[in-house]
Amino acid sequence: MHDTTMTSAVRAHRTALKLTQSELAARVGASRQALSAIEAGRQVPSTLLALHLARALDCTVDDLFRIPGGKVVEVRCALGGPDVRRVAVGRVQDTWVAHPLDDLAHAADGLIVRPGSSHDSSLVEVLDDSADLAANVLVAGCAPLLGVHADRLGRRYRDARATWIHANSSKALRLLADGLVHIAGVHMAASDDPEAHERAARRAVPGERSVLVNLARWRQGLVVARGNPLDIRVGADLLRPGLRFAMRDAGAAAQHLLDRELRSACGGREANVTTRAHASNHAEVAALVHWNVVDVGVAIESAALDHGLDFIPLSEERFDLVLPESLIDHEPVARFLGVIDEPAFRAEVGGLPGYDLSLAGHASTVELA
Repeated sequence: MHDTTMTSAVRAHRTALKLTQSELAARVGASRQALSAIEAGRQVPSTLLALHLARALDCTVDDLFRIPGGKVVEVRCALGGPDVRRVAVGRVQDTWVAHPLDDLAHAADGLIVRPGSSHDSSLVEVLDDSADLAANVLVAGCAPLLGVHADRLGRRYRDARATWIHANSSKALRLLADGLVHIAGVHMAASDDPEAHERAARRAVPGERSVLVNLARWRQGLVVARGNPLDIRVGADLLRPGLRFAMRDAGAAAQHLLDRELRSACGGREANVTTRAHASNHAEVAALVHWNVVDVGVAIESAALDHGLDFIPLSEERFDLVLPESLIDHEPVARFLGVIDEPAFRAEVGGLPGYDLSLAGHASTVELA
């Protein structure tokens, strides 16, 4: 952890104007070495130099320098939008990491005060006690159940909590491989490829055994308007001219399933379909169908049922949690996994349509290849 008494945004403003350190140093009459130290927060500029920097960068001194109210820590930060400042913070394998929060559904753990590039060091002013942040389990995945799971953990324990990082299966695995989350949630193993999760775990956790823990089973399929007024079915019906599709990111398991069905309908060729909108998760697919923005999309059954839509099943899947075996005894992670067997969690999820908990909590070790 790197603490500092002053944060500098000089680098961010300089790079935004496409200036090199040498060019800016020449404009303000400072050496490049001094400017480098100021950008890193290791040197406090004089009042005159701060004013010159603000003028050269077309901003105010307050835009460039501030004394934070809380402790500032050096973190590895997942990629976020250029205007995102609010982040969730946790500690993964002795490294502080941060994830951007782009909505107000949850309070932030910290504020970015000096951004870096993707996965590079950034400075974050933490808003909570460091011990609380160290107990924060970061779990990435697309299952809405992860929100319930994280909330149940916080209700069960005063000294443990979890943050759900919204990500499709492929992105969740990349975050795990990069050491930016404790756990990745995936649903890539269809009934005709039951070992897909084991292969994915080996790629995401190379050189170490990993563990798969089942959270739920569900069905994934076509989401269509209530009553299916367009009489959409699988096969050739998906190639009907003018049919409007909701698409997901290329790494989403739902998009893989849709692509597979379209290729099958085209005899193995790429299908030319009308994309009306892009959805970032299962719930958005269902919402787009509900509001008649699109005619059809692929999502999990629970998303269709939540919006009162019809559902045409295509695949039965497991949603598994993937984590390195070395984290299985890490107390916050162990408590997170233990929530799966909590009566309150099972009772709540058992009352939700579209989820099967018959294998929930079942764990298996993935050996090295």
